Amino acid sequence: MIIKKKRIRKLTAFKEILKQHPEIILGIQIREGSEQKLKNMGFTEKLANGETLLPSSSLGPVSRANALGLDIIQKNEPKETAYRTVNWKWIEWHGRYDRVEKEKFIDVPYSRYPRIHVPAKSMELSVFRKPTGECYVVSIPIKVNNSELLLHTINLFLEIFGECEFLTADLENIVKNPTIKLNWQILPPGIRPWQELKKELDPIIKSAPEGKQDFIVHRLKLIHSLQPDFTAFGTAGFYGYIILGFKQNGVYILESLFYGNATYILGKNWAELSKMTKAEILNASLQEDRLIHNRIWEEKFKLWKVKAFFKGARLDQKN
Repeated sequence: MIIKKKRIRKLTAFKEILKQHPEIILGIQIREGSEQKLKNMGFTEKLANGETLLPSSSLGPVSRANALGLDIIQKNEPKETAYRTVNWKWIEWHGRYDRVEKEKFIDVPYSRYPRIHVPAKSMELSVFRKPTGECYVVSIPIKVNNSELLLHTINLFLEIFGECEFLTADLENIVKNPTIKLNWQILPPGIRPWQELKKELDPIIKSAPEGKQDFIVHRLKLIHSLQPDFTAFGTAGFYGYIILGFKQNGVYILESLFYGNATYILGKNWAELSKMTKAEILNASLQEDRLIHNRIWEEKFKLWKVKAFFKGARLDQKN
């Protein structure tokens, strides 16, 4: 059964097909002319069987909620005070003629309505090739009693592709399909100078709001001073996340440039992390620590038990 709409709000029209199966896989057949759209999403030109990624948040509101979650503004509630961290620069006069430029990060308050954050669904899509040659983009199996996720995934397909199909005949084969994750781009291994790494990350940093860029660079430079031997940055729906790893110590630091407003200290190894969805990676049970992005971030980072992990690594080292 194929759905061709901009969006649906209820599953009532599909109740008969949903009664027949405990799980459903959603998808679309890739037809001629769709290749460029799939490449723009992050799939390779080969569209190899099992390629899997989280769709970019830039594809539309459903994709944005899928990758980032959703903040529901509570306009019926009194406004609250929130804070944004900015780099404050000023000039100090030392004597009559000498001037010294100073700077520090401060939290600037502003008023806003409260938000309720709805976590991201993090639905990833995969390439599935039938033995007969037809190629599909598919979801994971979804239990039919999970109506919220089912409705969300249908609307995700409709937003990206303009259509969605219920796939049941190949359910078993799709479940057994191999997985090739495309959510991360891994930089060449080894310790590298800060300026070299910054050059690679500049396109990501500069896509952030201008007022946040100084603080982003400051955080990354401080983490980099610990001399990570592994760096990867997110693509597609993981865009804006950078992982700096210390393989010998089994510690990976996930820096969120735009979303979540925190630095995550993870104790899992890369082989495990690379297979996880964004929701699984950000799950509190996986975190050694979570450092909120505010004016005391640096202080907390230096006080954190990282010294035990890195056996005396100097946090003030310059490179």
